[in-house]
Amino acid sequence: MKRALETVKFEEMRNKTFEVVRVVEKLCELCGKPLYTEKRRVKAIQISSYKDYNNLMIRARAHDSVNVDLERNEIYLFDHDYPGDIHPACIEEYSKR
Repeated sequence: MKRALETVKFEEMRNKTFEVVRVVEKLCELCGKPLYTEKRRVKAIQISSYKDYNNLMIRARAHDSVNVDLERNEIYLFDHDYPGDIHPACIEEYSKR
């Protein structure tokens, strides 16, 4: 089960290695809803000290949201991007205006 990083305590992550996965939702320029999602495994990190945990909390601020799956030992970094693409239905709707 995924939980927001800020709800996970250091003791729950201590002495574990996590696979970091970056998830980027590509959004439509007109409606702002997802066109598609890209997932990429970035690296593995070990949380062995409170300093490691604190560094993760600081780095998490650079992302839209961060979730942790303690059962699968994965950290998901979520971001949004506007690649300049538009849903075909949004083009049709916009052209009718």
